[in-house]
Amino acid sequence: MTIADRARAIAITAMTTVSAAGAARADAQEVQDYLLAFWKFRTADTTSFLLYTVAPIMVPYAVFAVLIKRKTEAQLEKLEGGGWIAFMAERGLDAKTLELPQLNAFCKAADAGVLDDAMVTEFVRKLKLSEQWKKSTIAIDDTRAEEAKKRARAEAILEAKRARGDFEKSKEESSV
Repeated sequence: MTIADRARAIAITAMTTVSAAGAARADAQEVQDYLLAFWKFRTADTTSFLLYTVAPIMVPYAVFAVLIKRKTEAQLEKLEGGGWIAFMAERGLDAKTLELPQLNAFCKAADAGVLDDAMVTEFVRKLKLSEQWKKSTIAIDDTRAEEAKKRARAEAILEAKRARGDFEKSKEESSV
């Protein structure tokens, strides 16, 4: 916990204590009655439950969902206008799957003139790496095991030829 977090926690505790001074001085039964009455008020009927519990959560969510959708569409149009969507698609990046902060970063880079092949390629590489880490098993491209099997198989074939004497004959034929 950082110092700023501790300071916030102390400030919240102080404000809660000051604002709830009446409840703090009351005995436990009065507090329980107050909380029970408040709960009944909030959930007395379906209308009050929807107005006092669901609406304060759903209305801001719906508003921000619409705003984010509009901003995402605007950023995609901006990138499309500059030809960056096709540029990204050529490098294996579907811009329509990006989230708004990522689109904002690409738009800023495009406006500044620093969006290039290296930036998009690096972003695609990091996305693929992140995707591998999110999987339950990470697929690591390590060809050493396959190469060791091939080498062992080749050595076994050579040993078998030496044991039969074919190796010396084929060696003599190739030198002639």
